[in-house]
Amino acid sequence: MSHAESPLPESPTAVDEFSLGELILFAESHELKTLDAGRLARTSPHTVARFLERLAVDDRRVVLRLLNIEEVADVLSEMESDDAAEVLGRMRENRAVQVLEALDPDDSADIFGELKKAEQKRLLGGVDPQTADTVRTLISYPKDSAGGVMTTDVATVSRQMTVRQAVDHIQTLNNRFEHIHYVYVVDDEGKLIGTVSMRDLVISKTDDSIGDIMKSELRGVLDVMMDQEDVALEMAKHNFHALPVVDSGNLLLGMVTDDDIIDIINQEATEDFQKALGAGGDEAIHDPILNSVCRRSPWLLVNLLSAFFAGGVISIFEEQISHLTILAVCMPIVASLGGNAGGQTLAIVIRTLALGGLERKDSKSVLIREAFKAGLNGILVGMISAVAVGFLAGRWDVSIVLFVAMILSMTYAGLAGALIPITLRKMNLDPAQSSQMFLTASTDIVGFAIFLGLGSLFLL
Repeated sequence: MSHAESPLPESPTAVDEFSLGELILFAESHELKTLDAGRLARTSPHTVARFLERLAVDDRRVVLRLLNIEEVADVLSEMESDDAAEVLGRMRENRAVQVLEALDPDDSADIFGELKKAEQKRLLGGVDPQTADTVRTLISYPKDSAGGVMTTDVATVSRQMTVRQAVDHIQTLNNRFEHIHYVYVVDDEGKLIGTVSMRDLVISKTDDSIGDIMKSELRGVLDVMMDQEDVALEMAKHNFHALPVVDSGNLLLGMVTDDDIIDIINQEATEDFQKALGAGGDEAIHDPILNSVCRRSPWLLVNLLSAFFAGGVISIFEEQISHLTILAVCMPIVASLGGNAGGQTLAIVIRTLALGGLERKDSKSVLIREAFKAGLNGILVGMISAVAVGFLAGRWDVSIVLFVAMILSMTYAGLAGALIPITLRKMNLDPAQSSQMFLTASTDIVGFAIFLGLGSLFLL
């Protein structure tokens, strides 16, 4: 197209913001210092964060020098915690302290927890005492717990306050707190006794008492040590914008907000998928090559061991295969269909476990049902496979053996696809952790044993 035949004018957003592709071109041409600071500031922090994760740490610092403290904090909060910590640790102390104080408490703790001990000590000495205490408290909780993802920026009032007093108090917090969806009512010891929504404050009379309008029957209260997956399920169950976090004595510690839940869901979904295939749960495409190799190789060695076992089963029937080579032709059919049948069951069971839809008492019935489903599919697929082999090879006796083997191996695959994640959950292990590898190894070994065993028994 010639310049005279230009397309429709770009939207204001496209002109005002950098796209990820444009930023990458600047990096490839080594012209990061020429980036337009104003346009970069108008670019989505998420886009800038994705761009920075592609760069070396020194190049990241070059880009971030074009932004002010608040903008840098917004970008770092969108980055992976370890990447953000690497950048923060290389900043001048004064600037790093300012960024740390500008971050929301939960983001600040996530990033701070990834710093080396010496860097933590260096930066904590510079931040204000309140921020330092908050960070120390938050990093003391497991990263994947309610305490690890909560924010301590919580609006609280006492039951003795009037609505007017409560509103005046909240207005003083508005500039400091990111989220004020709900106002939590606490007693003199800081224990949670009720909640008031912003709607209730707006429609109530100004001289009404908070104690009169608050809801004392609380739902969705999170224990500080609750796993983040269970936190996400609680949020989905109650459909609140935020959930309060308390300790064992009901002392209000913070809250988990809906944007935290989105991060948790994204993290858990990608983590489970990667773990199921033997990759690191938090591994990213731009991680250092050596790190990725170290995370993947242990599970590949496990896979290699299982492959030797499958090869051992085949070697037992080596003589039979040499006398009837069509057995070797049909072996991949049995292995492939068994692995796929088990994989279907595995995906459903892991998802059900993740959503909290499987109780311990359900385990037996689930195993039976999934084995039965896969067996029925085995009849259908086995019949088609048997007819195809019968016509193509002219060996209907082999077809019958293949038909029976497909039913048995796929039934086992369905059973294994449910049994593996359920067993891992009972052992308090992550059901997604390399389940696919264990399943594939299991279905290959059992499938080969069934098919070759039946072939040896009835064909030779």
